[in-house]
Amino acid sequence: MVLLDEVGIEKVCYEVVTKPPPHIRLESNEQFVYFKHVRYHTAQGIAAVLSHPKSLQFDTLSDRVQNQHQFELPQHRAALVIHGHQSHKNHPYQTLLASRLSEMGIFVIRIDFRGLGDSEDVKDPDVGRTISQDLEDIDTIYEFLSSPRLCKELCGFQLSLDSIIAHSRGVVSMFEYARANPDKYIPNLVNCAGRFDGQGLLDKRLKASPEWRKEGGFWCDMPRFGAFERTWIPCSETMSAVNVDTSAFKSIDARTWILSCYGANDEIIPLDAAANYSNLFGGRHTLHIINGANHNFLGLPGDFNETQLPLRKGRVNYGYRVVELIADHLSRERQLDRFYQLTSQIRGTTSNPADIIARWPLPHDFSKVSNFRDLGGYQTMFNNRRIKTGCLYRCANPCDITEEAQDYLMSTLHVTRIFDLRAVGEAADNGIFPDTNLVQNLAFNKNTSLSPDDMAEHYQGLLISSYSFPKAYMIVLKNSTNAIKKFFRYILEGNCHPNSSLVFHCTAGKDRTGILGMLLLSILGVDEDTISKEYELTTIGLKTEVKLIKKLQARGDLYYSMLGKDCEKLTQIYQLTPEKMSKTLLSSSYEAMRFFIDEFNAEFHSIEQYFMNVLQFSTHDIGKLRDLLLE
Repeated sequence: MVLLDEVGIEKVCYEVVTKPPPHIRLESNEQFVYFKHVRYHTAQGIAAVLSHPKSLQFDTLSDRVQNQHQFELPQHRAALVIHGHQSHKNHPYQTLLASRLSEMGIFVIRIDFRGLGDSEDVKDPDVGRTISQDLEDIDTIYEFLSSPRLCKELCGFQLSLDSIIAHSRGVVSMFEYARANPDKYIPNLVNCAGRFDGQGLLDKRLKASPEWRKEGGFWCDMPRFGAFERTWIPCSETMSAVNVDTSAFKSIDARTWILSCYGANDEIIPLDAAANYSNLFGGRHTLHIINGANHNFLGLPGDFNETQLPLRKGRVNYGYRVVELIADHLSRERQLDRFYQLTSQIRGTTSNPADIIARWPLPHDFSKVSNFRDLGGYQTMFNNRRIKTGCLYRCANPCDITEEAQDYLMSTLHVTRIFDLRAVGEAADNGIFPDTNLVQNLAFNKNTSLSPDDMAEHYQGLLISSYSFPKAYMIVLKNSTNAIKKFFRYILEGNCHPNSSLVFHCTAGKDRTGILGMLLLSILGVDEDTISKEYELTTIGLKTEVKLIKKLQARGDLYYSMLGKDCEKLTQIYQLTPEKMSKTLLSSSYEAMRFFIDEFNAEFHSIEQYFMNVLQFSTHDIGKLRDLLLE
């Protein structure tokens, strides 16, 4: 239950408390856990409640699929929920939020900062709970989630920290953590009633305690182990929040999107904080002002409950509204839309940092080619190097390309090779790129020469659920070694560069293309989260593929025969219809790729091992490949 650092010293560990104290009330999908970092913590560490996706109450995929209208299938995404001053892991809306997000398949960890709730004491009582100490507690969770082994051990999945959701003072800690750790990318930061101007906090403190500086601090009641405890707050604790330069938050990774929620009747934080954060994060910020809500998202006494929300302490509980806004923001659809928006332009090239390159350089209206996009511009783990633009493109079948687009493809995009991953017969039946001199067939799946049982298993994986795609993808991968090797050998021979780019495609540019895209991005050092989001862009790219959609929908009952000898049994278990199977076949969910990567790593251990042991490339070849395609 430990994570080792680079020199083998124990770094992070956790302990599940099987018999929590009476004041800890857990739902059936929750665990009470202590997380401890060897450098930061001296006792048991920070207390947390871990909420598992509610769909995990079902043991089988079939049961989970049948109930996904109520509980979404588990995701590889985790959300960290953090509180503000004089608060704890269950206040004011955290339990509602954890319940809602776990219904969406997201793992949720809500923590007590040191000195609060059930966590160990602050490092130094004379200094108090400083922002820098908060950052250490946040980092403990980040490091835990970064350990594939620990995550798999406790959660059953390898997870990515997808979101931090913070309230009040915790917002400053959240933003400061993201700013201070540019190498630790977090896609979503949620600001609930966060302060922007530290001077306002100082003015508030001096107004409440004019002798505050002279006295060295103030006394207040803090939530501690299920009760309230009189606690001394030294000046240094307050000043650590006052002195944070919030304007520096602008440097937070440009790929991160910020959601802000404020109550219109906030009595603690002036509403100009909402405007200031909107201006600071312009272009990647969403703001909601909740009418009637105060700092803790409760209504005023006697307020009219127009939307019939539940009450808390006799007041309208606008926490339910906050939870729904956050849930909508973190939904699969919204996440995909934001990734599309944030990546639709690739900024800067080696030759000209001011360049702006289109991710989707052949719009369907112009080209009649769907799902055509550049794989360049993505950051890698190798010293901030990124994939070169204008070298690697993926798409759906380009057989209907217009003459103008074909000219643009060759003269402006400099495409000199188009790799068709379809079987020869499939390509002949469905059309190929007009200029056959550019086309090289690299048929995946041994040109579809599978045994009947393998063929049935392959289609079962593609027709039942996107969560069963990995089974089909592993079959395709193992039957495509020679084609994959030829593709990478072509690049290693120096044939792929901005003046001689390549395209690879299958029918929809989704499954076979997605597998090859994963291998390419993985060996170049792109993280699993980004690879899966890039794969999911096909959901948008295929919206224009009307001909293919109609063709798949027209297959009707043919889908049943594709399931093989267990057709009737599978149809009953998964409640399959031709409409459902057609929709699944065209889907390209983030989770399908994450599960495929999980299976790939379990089978081959790493992308480097696959390249060396299966494709028979050397470490020199791998290094050369990276040098050729990274900038």
